[in-house]
Amino acid sequence: MLKSKLMKASLVVAGLALSAAASAQVYGGASIGRSQLSDDCKGQVSCSTNATSYKLFGGYQFHPNFAVEASYSNLGKFKSSYADAASTQSTQVKTSSFELAAVANQQFTSELSGFAKLGVASVKAEGEFWGTGTAPAYMTASTTSTQPVWGLGLNYKLTKELALRAEFETRKVKFGDEKETVRNLNVGMQYHF
Repeated sequence: MLKSKLMKASLVVAGLALSAAASAQVYGGASIGRSQLSDDCKGQVSCSTNATSYKLFGGYQFHPNFAVEASYSNLGKFKSSYADAASTQSTQVKTSSFELAAVANQQFTSELSGFAKLGVASVKAEGEFWGTGTAPAYMTASTTSTQPVWGLGLNYKLTKELALRAEFETRKVKFGDEKETVRNLNVGMQYHF
């Protein structure tokens, strides 16, 4: 009797393990889009708060509704300049981010699904400063900070393996004493192996 119960329990556990392994999928992809920096550009002669962004990502979907995802995002370059009667100043900040996030998926139709993600990002801001006039100067600086990242997106399945992916993400970027928000909207492809 005990042997029979142990055998049945073992078969149930093995069946659940095989079912979980069958639904698990590794995926990867790339996307491109636009980033926007939340800087208000007060007092600047010129200011660029929009930039081209791109992203490389990979994930492991261990359940039909849940995955873990790692990514690298190049969030673009943001530029500003200031001038008065005696001098000019120009600044350029390049931003990038390595991220690890939990992803929750929801299937809407057989082709369309949505996802929400929440994670942590190591955000790097590299800046250059040029000044002319009475005290000409050139300086560089770099700041790396750990920030929360969240996002929302849609996947549209083109084939069993290939899907079109669109997503919106936001995270903070720290540069010196300043902390701004960078939001990006990207479109790309996702491939399930």
